[in-house]
Amino acid sequence: MTACGAKPTCAVAPHAHGAPFLWRVQKGNGPVLWLYGTIHDAGLDAVPPAALDAFDHAAVFASELGDDQPDVDALRELTRLPRGPSLDQLLGNDDWWELRDALLGVIKEDDLKRVRPWYAMSLLSSHATPTRGPSMDDQLAQRAEDARRPIEHLETWREQMMALTSVVGVDDLKEAIHARKTMRCELAQMRAIYEAGDLDGMTPLLIVPRIAPQLVYARNDRWLPALEHMAGDRGGFVAVGLAHLIGDHGLPALLAHDDFTVARVP
Repeated sequence: MTACGAKPTCAVAPHAHGAPFLWRVQKGNGPVLWLYGTIHDAGLDAVPPAALDAFDHAAVFASELGDDQPDVDALRELTRLPRGPSLDQLLGNDDWWELRDALLGVIKEDDLKRVRPWYAMSLLSSHATPTRGPSMDDQLAQRAEDARRPIEHLETWREQMMALTSVVGVDDLKEAIHARKTMRCELAQMRAIYEAGDLDGMTPLLIVPRIAPQLVYARNDRWLPALEHMAGDRGGFVAVGLAHLIGDHGLPALLAHDDFTVARVP
């Protein structure tokens, strides 16, 4: 792998698409449910042909948020700090100035002072994404909408943001600020590992032991009944962040435990 230095970009050798992060789920002779693992910092061009073929033949599309649109005022409220110290006070001068300078032109300084740490982290990540634009999840939802396919969501915007708020704190933001000069390179490397279909390589990048129980596993538990119903009823194509499909508490493992036949597409 190319070493990640202080430069804002790095050269990454192109990878051919490897095995897709796509699992086939079925109970007996029932309908097929496809589980596809996405990364939020890539677009539709990173979705391999096997996954797109399964998507195009599925009767229903579901994702974390589907086509659920947040109320603008509610969204603003959930991204803002409550009364009390502002973000610059929570971070301290050095980290604040580095964050402020990194997001010049992205958000006004006075607005940045009042955002929650998780939202500041998302701005940093989005700004560092090698190819900025609609996410893979959003583009899949748009593809489903263009095909006039039913679209379902596994959680609401509010539920997702509350999960982020509960686990991402000031220390996490500080860590992201300190890593920001290599973030663009690391995201490019992640995409290369993703396109190679390297599950072992992706696991340590996506599963953070401190936050996984709340941010990943608890949400998997909440989604499981809907996925079981979907698999037993009409099947479909479900796209969620790849972290939700990894390990013993990933959705494939949970469904296999409930007597579904689950296999990753080779």
